[in-house]
Amino acid sequence: MGRLFLFLLSAQEKWMDGTIRNTGAEGLLEILCCGLERDAEQRKANRLGDRSRYVGLSDIARMLDCPRAALAAKLCPPEYKNAGEALKHQLLLQRGHWFETGVHQALMGYALSPLSQLEIEISHGDVPIKAHLDFTLVADHSQPTVRILEVKSTARLPTTLPGSYAMQIGGQTALLKAYWTLPVFNLVQDTGEVLHHRTFLEICNECLGVSLPDASACDIQGWILCLSMCDAKAFGPFFPEDTDIAKCLDMASEFWEIMIALRDNLLNLNTIQTAQGLSPLCPSCLWRKDCPHFKGSSHPEWEDTLVQFIKLKTQKKSIEAEIGELESRLKVAYQLSHTVKGEWINTGNHTFWVIPQNGRVTLDRKRLAEELNTLLGGQNAQTLMAKCENRVNPLSGCMRFGYERQSSSLTV
Repeated sequence: MGRLFLFLLSAQEKWMDGTIRNTGAEGLLEILCCGLERDAEQRKANRLGDRSRYVGLSDIARMLDCPRAALAAKLCPPEYKNAGEALKHQLLLQRGHWFETGVHQALMGYALSPLSQLEIEISHGDVPIKAHLDFTLVADHSQPTVRILEVKSTARLPTTLPGSYAMQIGGQTALLKAYWTLPVFNLVQDTGEVLHHRTFLEICNECLGVSLPDASACDIQGWILCLSMCDAKAFGPFFPEDTDIAKCLDMASEFWEIMIALRDNLLNLNTIQTAQGLSPLCPSCLWRKDCPHFKGSSHPEWEDTLVQFIKLKTQKKSIEAEIGELESRLKVAYQLSHTVKGEWINTGNHTFWVIPQNGRVTLDRKRLAEELNTLLGGQNAQTLMAKCENRVNPLSGCMRFGYERQSSSLTV
């Protein structure tokens, strides 16, 4: 609070902490970044321990997206180009933690008592494996039930669940059921007491006062809750499958073997497989700078042009949003003005009107193919569709620039 008071008192005063040398707003952002980094390190140490000493289910899930990035995250500390990039990364990481806190409050507000960050700790041969379950809900009335809830922070809600998320929740439910009666569960209670090497039944009895039967008599489901800053979407249910365990264990063994080889300098990180195609995670990957996936010829003289292009694209998006907002306001004002439909509005130097317009007619190619297949049969339907298709000459390496058209009429 003292540092914040100094900032409010005078933006020109230097921060009194020896680690912060910037002043004003820049100094405040630096404090925020450093504080988030320290908090993340402490929380990771308390909840997850030394992640280089085991394979987590999140590591396996990330391996599905990009093996190189998953292993780099395990072995190499991230390098940031500047303080701004470091702050953005920390906010991205912390957003998931903040969402978890909010979900926990919501569950408690609904009078539920979830087990938070239940850990399953096992060994597969010489491979140490840990799974961390965000929230585990248990009930023994009527039908004994167990629900695993995995919280994911996303900038935009996915239309379909990514395969890596499905792998993670599938592995969690399968491991819970398979190791139900074995002392491989750990939990840090709200009191700070740590329960080590308990069975799941003992954890439920000791923390919740709930007595559960054998796993085969329980309804076990996993759910993924994706959260953005303004919306939420649930995916599930996921049920325990033996195939999920086998796949997780095989991938964990492969991950551990490669990680040891990289750590002992028997392998080079750039020989590890990268994401196929352009993964959604590539733009924010901290290890993309020297990634072989983006290896190409060097043209630093294009940098200024590309920066200008990106800046203009960003401005265009902002302008289009502003235009849409103003157009909507004009349409509403026109409807409330009690003018005759189609009558012009004079504003002084300009006139406009609002006219109805029919919606765009589109062709549902999938539906058409299904109807033709029913009428003509599969082969004849495909032949007819092919005869009716036109293919225009492809444009090779074309970057198209858009422009705004001005109009004196607004359509509804």
